[in-house]
Amino acid sequence: MPKSVNRLRDVARLAGVSVPTASQALNGRARISDQTRMRVAEAARRLRYAPHAAARRLILGRSNSAAIVPGSNMTGIFSDLFYRAVLAGVGGVFEAAGYRMLITPPLRSALQPPQFVEMASAREIDGVLIAGDVDGRWVKDTMDTGTPVVLLDNYLPGKPVPAVVNDNTGGAYGGTRHLAALGHTRIGFVGAAVDYPFGGETHDGYRRALADAGLPVDPALEINVPIDAEAAREGAGVLLALADPPSAIFAVTDMLALGVTTAARERGLAIPAELSVVGMDDIDLAVVTNPPLTTVRIAKEEMGRRAARMLLDLIRGDDVDPRVVILPTELVVRGTTGGRR
Repeated sequence: MPKSVNRLRDVARLAGVSVPTASQALNGRARISDQTRMRVAEAARRLRYAPHAAARRLILGRSNSAAIVPGSNMTGIFSDLFYRAVLAGVGGVFEAAGYRMLITPPLRSALQPPQFVEMASAREIDGVLIAGDVDGRWVKDTMDTGTPVVLLDNYLPGKPVPAVVNDNTGGAYGGTRHLAALGHTRIGFVGAAVDYPFGGETHDGYRRALADAGLPVDPALEINVPIDAEAAREGAGVLLALADPPSAIFAVTDMLALGVTTAARERGLAIPAELSVVGMDDIDLAVVTNPPLTTVRIAKEEMGRRAARMLLDLIRGDDVDPRVVILPTELVVRGTTGGRR
């Protein structure tokens, strides 16, 4: 018998399953339990069994791979602490399912279709997961090829594209309301200068929290900057130079919050005695800053897991509602917030 069949039989024997079950576990064509799939995958790894990808694609009409696309708001998915955590969730689900992740370069504005659209047209991938900002025309072009697309940390309003996002409005509301509950009446806002929903939703949450706390909106306390610590440092400097500066600032990401704390220290302001700061994300750096950053925790790995499962369901032909799944947030109080003095 051909060597590849013999080796698949060896994998099946080592995993304690039948040859058809081993084949189905490796190619993802049937509903196999995660426990069985992982046992077969481990047996294949130990035996160094790897069916030829091109042959498998021709036989099964599937590549067992998906493109992971960093949005245009990123320089790279590995250099971003938030998206690195999200990617860990995606990777765990794909590994258990025997799927490969093909990470493309970050999206950039261009007249030519990006790499993932060409890969979908050539049937080199089974699905696409896009993290962050994306031009909707490229999503449509990809879906027109019959390739499933799931958006992560973004959605296209009014478009039937499945997506998994954070409760941006609720997170900003919770962070701002925490500052109001501490007695702060002039609460600054360092928002994100972006075109996708995150920017508007966080701004809405901030303003709703002010309204519910009976505080007036002062546009002079609001500033939008690129999602970059240096930009936040400069923007916060403008707020802190006001004749009546804020006693607290909510920043829509932890990296922006770290820029705010830097600006405060440059002006000799003690945190939190003279300025309270809240971020949003709960990246790894948040707990090791001095003092540790109060932040709104986002379920980053769960976002990745949910999006990956949704994409695999679509690839397998299962019914998936073309809806936006919104994950809840959690306020984590640490050392950068205190009562107004």
